Amino acid sequence: MGSAADSRAGSGPSLAVVIDGETLSVMEESVSTGILDKFLTLGTLCDAVICSRVSPSQKALIVHNMRVRCENGGNRDVFAGDDGKKQQDGIANNGKWGAIVGGARKCLRSMGGLFRHDNDRYMVTLAIGDGGNDIAMIQEAHVGIGIAGQEGLQASRAADFSIGQFRFLQKLLLVHGRWSYVRVSMFIMGTFYKCMAFYITQLIFQFYTGFSGTSLFESWTLSMYNTLFSILPVLVVGIFEQDLRPETLLNYPELYRDMGPKNHLFTVPLFIRRVVVIGVLHSIIASYFPFATNLFLGEESSSNDMYINGLIVYSIMVLVVTFKIAYVDVRRWVVFSHVSVVLTLVVWFGWNGVLNHIYPSSPGDGYIVLGTFVRLMKKGNFWFQWIIFTAIAVCLNVLIMLVYTVRDPVEHRIMSWVSHERRQEHLLNKAKRREWLMKKGGFGSLLARSASVSSDQ
Repeated sequence: MGSAADSRAGSGPSLAVVIDGETLSVMEESVSTGILDKFLTLGTLCDAVICSRVSPSQKALIVHNMRVRCENGGNRDVFAGDDGKKQQDGIANNGKWGAIVGGARKCLRSMGGLFRHDNDRYMVTLAIGDGGNDIAMIQEAHVGIGIAGQEGLQASRAADFSIGQFRFLQKLLLVHGRWSYVRVSMFIMGTFYKCMAFYITQLIFQFYTGFSGTSLFESWTLSMYNTLFSILPVLVVGIFEQDLRPETLLNYPELYRDMGPKNHLFTVPLFIRRVVVIGVLHSIIASYFPFATNLFLGEESSSNDMYINGLIVYSIMVLVVTFKIAYVDVRRWVVFSHVSVVLTLVVWFGWNGVLNHIYPSSPGDGYIVLGTFVRLMKKGNFWFQWIIFTAIAVCLNVLIMLVYTVRDPVEHRIMSWVSHERRQEHLLNKAKRREWLMKKGGFGSLLARSASVSSDQ
């Protein structure tokens, strides 16, 4: 066992276990003795396990038992060994207080696990097959992949994913699997962030109203935040985000290991930093700064003042959330990123422009909306606050991300690859532009030669 563990750690020779179906049948019959569990433990410590001449039910049995291990935290939690048995016996002998102490230890261990990534707690099983005898195994795994080939489409129809050839598994995992993990993680983080950052402004406003429950924002506009004014950037990130090019991911498989298996983008510390801390920081800048600077734009401290200040805070939050999700968080900007920003701002100003003319003249909630937005657009203080406070929030976010990138080796390595790809793309585009100018001839050819000479120098 010790040499097997050294092998998995990378300090020893590669080890493999080979077993046939007849031996596996004996293990099934002697399951009460724990021999199957010991075999599975040995298998997890090796680099490969080869099961030859096994039946479909035996394939499913192996996958099922490995899935149970993964879902229960790997070897550590399911099979504690002699030390774990001794600890359980000690707790039982101590009676009620021992049970309380054991429960407290388990609770503290669980809470500590939230802030510490452990690969054993995030293992998943994958089964791949091409025939009908692989269906049971494919359906038992966390992820089932069927190969559509000479043995028909039975495995493909029962699987989560279908590929044409076995070699396509490499691109499915290293490229599309990694992209999917990045997109889902960033989509969830962005969704929680935009809600936390926006609604904490309401909490800050309650300090000015004695916690009366008065809303800073007009109800129609408030209800449209998640529907109209913040949905496009997170959708673009969740659909189109591609942090690294496919060629890079295929040539350097360790980039896949750094992301999904190590759960780099979806941990509790990262959630606290990217969602809670930055969300609270942006809320303070967007809501408290306009109040603290006394740049109120209302008249005679009427209820109109509350609507105007709410409109300023709302405008700042829309721009900050849009820029953070569309530009700061992503590693590669695409055309749809710019489109989402433009459409979000168009919808925001368009909504307020329409509301400026159709809102009831005598509302029951006390907000005077008719004509207010048009007057607000004519005041320089509004544009000053909208631009300056947004810039402060985004710059602080960039500063925090830079510090995090420098301190985190995985993030630093990923950003180095992103920078390298951008330089390569820039050189490629420059070469294509020079070639196009040379084909044009005349003045274009002269420009291409001058550009070539300047680049050589």
